[in-house]
Amino acid sequence: MINDPSPWFWLVAGVLTCAAEALAPGVFLLWIGLAAIATGLTSFIVSLGFAWALVAFGVYAAVGVIIGRKVYGSRDIVSDRPNLNRRAEALIGQTFTLEDAIENGEGRVRVSDSVWRARGPDLPRGARVKVAAVEGGVTLRVDPA
Repeated sequence: MINDPSPWFWLVAGVLTCAAEALAPGVFLLWIGLAAIATGLTSFIVSLGFAWALVAFGVYAAVGVIIGRKVYGSRDIVSDRPNLNRRAEALIGQTFTLEDAIENGEGRVRVSDSVWRARGPDLPRGARVKVAAVEGGVTLRVDPA
């Protein structure tokens, strides 16, 4: 069976893989399972040896994954909080107080219970600043508020 799997092997493997998608959802196993089912159906029509069955499975799997990426990858997720997992970008436009003075272009700004590195014009400690941009995900570029 290993050297020359029957069409039933591919069909059963495909159904089991599609069923595994229900246990581990992610829409990736679905395309692999469908590729195995297509390989089994092709093996019923044309007698495929082991090597050609693997080639057919690989082609079907690649096509299935490409179709899956086109169908599911192009969907934009609309959210009322688009910066939920991008904390730094969510700070743009907000006003905060300098924790440490900005000297030579660098200082620190208090944001809630944390302190962020800040870059901007020299300002004294306690000055109010507005976040203009984020640099490197960890440094806030600020302007006087």
